[in-house]
Amino acid sequence: MTTTPKPLKPSSASFRSYLEEVVRPLLTSHVSRAQVSVLIDLLGFLEQQRYDFSAGRAFQTRPLSNAALAERFSVTVRSIRRWLADLEALGLIAREYRKNPHHRYKNLLNRVRLKGFCNWFKRKLQATPDSPCPPKKKDFQDKSITPENIQDQKSAPPFPASGTITYDTFWADLARNHLPSGRSRPCMNRIAEKFRSNLARYAVSFDHPSVKSRWVNFCKAARPVA
Repeated sequence: MTTTPKPLKPSSASFRSYLEEVVRPLLTSHVSRAQVSVLIDLLGFLEQQRYDFSAGRAFQTRPLSNAALAERFSVTVRSIRRWLADLEALGLIAREYRKNPHHRYKNLLNRVRLKGFCNWFKRKLQATPDSPCPPKKKDFQDKSITPENIQDQKSAPPFPASGTITYDTFWADLARNHLPSGRSRPCMNRIAEKFRSNLARYAVSFDHPSVKSRWVNFCKAARPVA
């Protein structure tokens, strides 16, 4: 029994894979062995600080102060600044500082984007374009014509180009079924005239396959007679 592989998603699990596949080899070739572990721990801590992975994003949703990072790793603020600068120089992160120049902590608080992880994840998705993925709800909404009713619409006669439709069994029956019922039902011939104008506005021919569904929707949307 074969199991269907799960689609790749940006998550903490995929971030750990990224650390081992990309970050560790890159750091090993650029910094000392002791610093490799420290910088990987820093990235892991940043990822855990409320990162938003939705919609393909990887951005910290709450700013962190350099002082808080220094306290977490028991180092000086100067060391934290150097570590973040090293990660940024290697393209692993990108920092955005507070935009309020009058804030007294303007140089201490920053948001960190996982730039390297974003690029790595995009390449992963491009390498596996056929990965199974559940269809989106929008995909179903966009399919207004199914293979079954295509055949029905092909067999529909052209909509009358002029005159009354009261005695045209096909189109009149549709109008009777979908127009407002009772004494408030509008005149189907007047609705037909408005429908012809609507088709002309959108350059739709009277024998177009979508005319039947358009006529049904037009009748449903007709206002009752007051």
